[in-house]
Amino acid sequence: MHAITTSKTELELGATLGAMIQNTETRARLVENSTEVLAQIGAQSDLTLLADTADLVHLVIPAEIDAARVAAGDESYFEELGKAALGSCMYEEMPD
Repeated sequence: MHAITTSKTELELGATLGAMIQNTETRARLVENSTEVLAQIGAQSDLTLLADTADLVHLVIPAEIDAARVAAGDESYFEELGKAALGSCMYEEMPD
């Protein structure tokens, strides 16, 4: 069985980033000066921030793929990969 664990620190960082990107001011500050803002919230220094806009969407390709599940044609795994790659780049309403 495959299990993914997330540390408390990762969850807290995710919650902080989630709150930041929902606020117009903090999102703009994060996009404009990502290195400084990420350092302030304790994120790894080797992170790269890519911000989607109405005209540009980034597709994230997972670093590691389970070759056995791909070879087996595991549909649920393909769905997991698709969700991981697309993240939240699909909009019901176009952002400003």
